[in-house]
Amino acid sequence: MTTLHVRGEVDLTNREAFEMTIERMVDTRDDLSIDLSKLTFIDGAGLRTLARAAYRLDRQGRLLRLDKPSPHLRRLFALVGLERFAG
Repeated sequence: MTTLHVRGEVDLTNREAFEMTIERMVDTRDDLSIDLSKLTFIDGAGLRTLARAAYRLDRQGRLLRLDKPSPHLRRLFALVGLERFAG
């Protein structure tokens, strides 16, 4: 399993780099764990990037684990259908 550590904010200013990093990790053919313990903010585009990664990995029979989300992130994941990936 490949692990990506995310920290700070994911928003319009760095969304493209976040998206490219996630896509590159999805393309590795490994399962993917994303450590969110140091993530302080994520906007809708960042959530959409996570949802796309979850969809792609799920279709390939691979795992996505969204590790250590804050309680606020857990609520957002529930709203957008990502709660089953939260660890």
